[in-house]
Amino acid sequence: TPVGPEQLAELRTLNEIVGFVLELGGTSPADAAQEPATTTAPAAPTATSGDVTAALLDIVAQKTGYPADMLDLAMDVEADLGIDSIKRVEIMGVLQEQFPSPTPVGPEQLAELRTLGDIADFVTGLTGTPAPAPSTPSTPAPAATATTTASPADVTAALLDIVAQKTGYPADMLDLAMDVEADLGIDSIKRVEIMGVLQEQFPSPTPVGPEQLAELRTLGDIADFVTGLTGTPAPAPNTPSTPSTPAPAAPAEPSPATTAPIGRGHAGLVELPLPDRLVDAYPQGATALVVDDGSEVAEATAARLAAAGWQVRALRLPGVPQRFAGATDLPLTGWGATELSSRLEELGDEKVHLAVVFAAADGLPWAEGVRRLAHTLLVAKHLVAPLTSAARAGHRAAFVTVTRLDGSFGLSGVAEDAAPAGGVGGLVKTLAVEAPELFCRAVDLAPGLGAAEAAELVLQEAQDAAPAPVQVGRDGGRRVALTPAGDAPAATGAALTADDLLVVTGGGRGITARCAVALARAHRPGLLLLGRTALGEEPAWAHGLTDAAALKAAAVAHLKASGEKPTPKRVEQLYGAVVGEREVRRTLADIRAAGSEVEYLAVDITDASATAAALAPYRERITGLVHGAGVLADQLIAAKKAAEIERVFSVKLGGLRSVVAALEARRLRHVVLFSSVAGFFGNRGQSDYAMANEVLNAWAASFKGRHPEAHVSSLNWGAWDSGMVSPQIKAVFEERGIALIPEDTGTRLFAEQFDPERSGDVVTVLGPTTPLSVREDAAPAAPAVLERDLHALAADPLVADHVIGDAPVLPAAAALGWAAGAVERLTGRTVARVRDFTVHKGVVFDGGLEGARFRLAVDPTPDGAEADVRIVSEGADGTVRPHYAARVQWGAAAGGTVRVSGLPALGGGRDARGLYEDGTLFHGPSLRGLRRVLESAEARLVVECELAEHRPQGGALASERYAPGTADLLLQAALVWMRRHRDTASLPMGVADVELFEALPDGEPFLVVAEPVSVNGTGATLTVTACAADGRVLARFSGVSLVSTPQLAAKFAGR
Repeated sequence: TPVGPEQLAELRTLNEIVGFVLELGGTSPADAAQEPATTTAPAAPTATSGDVTAALLDIVAQKTGYPADMLDLAMDVEADLGIDSIKRVEIMGVLQEQFPSPTPVGPEQLAELRTLGDIADFVTGLTGTPAPAPSTPSTPAPAATATTTASPADVTAALLDIVAQKTGYPADMLDLAMDVEADLGIDSIKRVEIMGVLQEQFPSPTPVGPEQLAELRTLGDIADFVTGLTGTPAPAPNTPSTPSTPAPAAPAEPSPATTAPIGRGHAGLVELPLPDRLVDAYPQGATALVVDDGSEVAEATAARLAAAGWQVRALRLPGVPQRFAGATDLPLTGWGATELSSRLEELGDEKVHLAVVFAAADGLPWAEGVRRLAHTLLVAKHLVAPLTSAARAGHRAAFVTVTRLDGSFGLSGVAEDAAPAGGVGGLVKTLAVEAPELFCRAVDLAPGLGAAEAAELVLQEAQDAAPAPVQVGRDGGRRVALTPAGDAPAATGAALTADDLLVVTGGGRGITARCAVALARAHRPGLLLLGRTALGEEPAWAHGLTDAAALKAAAVAHLKASGEKPTPKRVEQLYGAVVGEREVRRTLADIRAAGSEVEYLAVDITDASATAAALAPYRERITGLVHGAGVLADQLIAAKKAAEIERVFSVKLGGLRSVVAALEARRLRHVVLFSSVAGFFGNRGQSDYAMANEVLNAWAASFKGRHPEAHVSSLNWGAWDSGMVSPQIKAVFEERGIALIPEDTGTRLFAEQFDPERSGDVVTVLGPTTPLSVREDAAPAAPAVLERDLHALAADPLVADHVIGDAPVLPAAAALGWAAGAVERLTGRTVARVRDFTVHKGVVFDGGLEGARFRLAVDPTPDGAEADVRIVSEGADGTVRPHYAARVQWGAAAGGTVRVSGLPALGGGRDARGLYEDGTLFHGPSLRGLRRVLESAEARLVVECELAEHRPQGGALASERYAPGTADLLLQAALVWMRRHRDTASLPMGVADVELFEALPDGEPFLVVAEPVSVNGTGATLTVTACAADGRVLARFSGVSLVSTPQLAAKFAGR
């Protein structure tokens, strides 16, 4: 029986619709209610009112996002539930699949169904089959464990024997109480080597890295540590109830594919999405510690925090007046570590959830900037424990720093005296690695920002849902991060010739010396090497000895003959002096053999007066500087000492300033600094070294800005494969997938850095352009709610060109992009798949959502491999309206290359522009990416596409492999298929499975293939695939659900 809209117009409630449909199927509502509970299935079964009602409520809950227990049959589908005519058709389509009927039902009839009861009554006459319930797999219980231990005496004996072998000291000189560094001269590298040999003798399932060893101060500490490791529980034998499984094989050697290659990268900026705000990131009324440096932005930020209900504690740096009304005052009168510790102890047991450390004061001289930089590290030292404790108690605990260089980490070239603030980023990046429980963020603001706007940006960063990147620049417009992006801008500078004379700090020994030799071979400049090793006559006791053990034994004999008691420290001094002088002499000989003139000056570059005096005779001739000097004092931030920081800073920073002050800056045509990836990326155990090297990077950009004609490069070296690196240390790096720089490769890269075409490499990463240690991020185990202002999108072309009728509508592809991008940023893992994407209620910018807040809820599954995502709006009155839902999978890269065969070539077919003019599509100019229709059969529509990508809000609606503009073209192709082969306008209401293989081309052609899977009276389901010209699949949307919307045809045509 045909049914017209005039009949449906009378159906106002869900119950009326249920009754109406029962009559269509030949059953009255009264008859249906009297049916027995159990009957033999007839040949043509009819549905009961209960069946239809239950199915309807379930479908409405799925399609709208409202829980089923909130629904009532008397609810008006539009006024109460926001179900428009399009969603009504979609719901009816699913109902008809479950309850098939020979009576066609069109969208014009459904438009008259006002309540859920109306719809239920309407469909009750249809029949269907219930779906089977899913099965639940069982989980086996874990096996028990057993333990094995090593004897402390065994470990001690082995340790003393290994140390004797590796250091050359007789075993009878060793004592467990000896400090491995102060007494024995065992640095962090040698410590790893010794531990490697120990672990071979005393295996342990617990991996040990160099950062842990840095905390072991004495031989006794090491012995106790290893004894404890071997007491780690070991797997127990299989029990009868547990199936036996083979033991895992030893890890294979890393393949080239898993090890970062050696190369050269240039520091650049990458634009970041504007942040999603993590709702309830911090507990209400939590404590915030603000380190007040006297800057305006510090005062404005403290005021904002207090207004938001934070309990503000102000740690005032020396000389800064009290300015924060209502804040607990913690003033410092000096820069000493003791006073700092005492002030912070005044916080007692109070949990600090946010520390905001400001280094944004203007006009500080260089020395003051360096002093404050060192003090910032000491502040971090004392805050690691309380912040970590707060984090473990629940909610976020954050360490945030604020600088005002240029909003781009000093890369644009700041005043020289401002450069020390650039080191703050190295601290925060290192802290993020050492304390993964903390949220760490180094914010660099453009100096032109007003205090209020700057404070707003600081709080945005503190509330960012994404833990990475750690270092962020803000200028009020763009939001950027640092990246080793690739090649430097093309530039041509002065060539290095034999007429140049270069000062090389640290040039007599080590890697810097090897680089100086390579430079001599490549360019033959004059070289003036500076070092601390004084050259003199070699002592007679060392003549003819080259073996380390023999030299140390001779040193012991010499001391005894002189009446002095031998100690490891004194033996090391004598031994070090001999090998140091020999290395310097060998370097000088190698440089001369390479064809360069060279001189060596023994001078401590941390002494500015001595440095100036030593260089004075050469001042007028010097045309370049290589600053390679540096020292290490590796230690975790929580254990750093002021003296260690001073040692590192004095050589890297004080030494640079001493040498530059002794030279004529205008004459310097070549300035090359030895920096490190420890600063560029941060590195566990090297906070002060990272900070100093980051200052070098900022200083290089500053010097280049002031001397644009000079060739200036700060080289951020990775780890070298030098003679100091043992097989054990190599193994540690290999396990992390880090390639060491071979000496010949590194020295070649260094010499090439002086080529004229490399003069644009101001801040360069050499070696593997990857960090030496990484933060151990994990996918969120608890649900999270994110918030973003979508209202601002109404004026963006992505939405402004997506207008249906008179109202801008958020593209479904944009909502899907927010879900994928937000999860990707939250977890730090690539999203390769999204399933069950559903449009509950599109976001229409027609004023109906004015003042609403848009939230995205992420609810991880128990296995931690995926998460359910819901996007809702919350009105000013508290009303929550679901808009979209999906299940997002992370870390599941699509395996292998998938291809589609038999595709037509680009450029054929016919022009597709008419699709945007004849009412098939409604999209405005910036979304018109369908270029040519290459095939138009019902079985397969093939369209050539090309579109310049949309990146609203800095790319917040995108992920690594997904962007909303090009993704929308797949949905557009589906609409074209529907119009061509079903002669109806339509809209997408969901995608069952989104597989992301590669990012779609930005502004380059690609193909989209649309193929039908099923068709019914109210819509169709398609598979839509994006391919490269060679058929390689880039993205595939399976189960694209389209709902017929003939009532929108006029609105489409109106565009």
